[in-house]
Amino acid sequence: MTTTLDQEQAVSMEAESRALGACLMATPSYDPVADVARAVREGDWHEPAHELVWLAVQRLHGAGRPTGLPAVEAQLRSTGDLERAGGVVGLSRLASEACSAAEAGHYADLVHGYAQVRRYQQALVRGMQGARQADPLSVPDTIAAHQAELESLAADDQDDDTFGRFGDHLDAHLDSLAVSVPPAAVTGFTDLDSLMKLMPSQMILVAARPAMGKSAFALGVATANARKGGPTLVHSLEMGRAEVTNRVLSARARVAFRHIRDGVDSLTQDDWDRLDRYTPELKDLPLWMDYSARVSPARIRSRIKTVIRETGRAPLVVVDYLQLMQTDQRNSRQSTYDRVTEISRELKILASDTGAVIIALAQLNRGPEQRQDKRPAVSDLRDSGALEQDADAIILLHREDYYEPESERSGETDLIVAKHRNGPTATVTVAHQFHYSRLRDMSGAEEPETAR
Repeated sequence: MTTTLDQEQAVSMEAESRALGACLMATPSYDPVADVARAVREGDWHEPAHELVWLAVQRLHGAGRPTGLPAVEAQLRSTGDLERAGGVVGLSRLASEACSAAEAGHYADLVHGYAQVRRYQQALVRGMQGARQADPLSVPDTIAAHQAELESLAADDQDDDTFGRFGDHLDAHLDSLAVSVPPAAVTGFTDLDSLMKLMPSQMILVAARPAMGKSAFALGVATANARKGGPTLVHSLEMGRAEVTNRVLSARARVAFRHIRDGVDSLTQDDWDRLDRYTPELKDLPLWMDYSARVSPARIRSRIKTVIRETGRAPLVVVDYLQLMQTDQRNSRQSTYDRVTEISRELKILASDTGAVIIALAQLNRGPEQRQDKRPAVSDLRDSGALEQDADAIILLHREDYYEPESERSGETDLIVAKHRNGPTATVTVAHQFHYSRLRDMSGAEEPETAR
């Protein structure tokens, strides 16, 4: 094993020397630096001295200056890095081992490839360490975190489509505008769906003070999207299986929540009839639930991959709620601000990587209680400013009758679209029927009685 590793290191060092040497021998007629830069990324160089030489080459190239041996030597001398980069002798050795300019891209690919091999080996070592130190009660989370690291390594965005000339994809984009694109998910609220067309890779933040109906909203959206045939994944960190099931049954069958909660002593024959009518529909929904109270971005990624494998489509993901999540790092010294900031960023990356629409619920601070009209604002988001920055849209829930029981707007909930990166902001008013654990459109038209 040691011999194999030594051989890999020797080949890796040879590839680094040849690629860097080509950069040091660049001529105005053929410049290999761009070919090397295309393949190599930060941290790929195994030899620290080579990393310093490459940084000097990049600085010179970025300034439009030559990257020949004398120029790189002068650059390293000016930054005090010449000796650490191997000195004049080391630079001369690199230049003497240069490959041809036409081969520079090939050797740069090898540099990156061997760096990926080292990262893979390190990931496996961390996986073994994690297995040895794993809490027996959280083995799935440990596996999910390791799996996420390996998936990220396998993705290797070297050859992605994120860089290029603007005009290269313009025709294809214009062609796409001529085709009607359905939304990736629906909320079930007519006016809200008209205002906000949910598209892949979006992160939507739904925030409110306690008792405003966040969970009722979230479960209603999840059920509505699943009833339209859209795969849906709900992570319920606050409520367990029984409470979530009771809420979904109450909302869909329109059976009083307290009757379902209290069970046989409160359920009437009509209640049983309605539950029997809607149970077959609910059983067949493409709706996945995760009731674990310990959820991290890695766990959500793993669940999304499972749904995609089963359905072939990225799901609508509901997280209830964000501030209860854990980070993948499990750093006990991490502040609440840092934890929420990391989770917010990871959820946005997760949406982009998988194409899922993520709706994350969040708590607001006590700011609304300090204002006369009690209406929430984006500035009331708790724990981290990253929430406002990362979200593609922010919906704030507000109930006037919570603060003024005799209000003329009793029974109404405002869905305040306070941020909308891809469209207008507005307020959509819906009705709350908390005895059924649901919010519904204000049209007044009831859904059909039959579930078939």
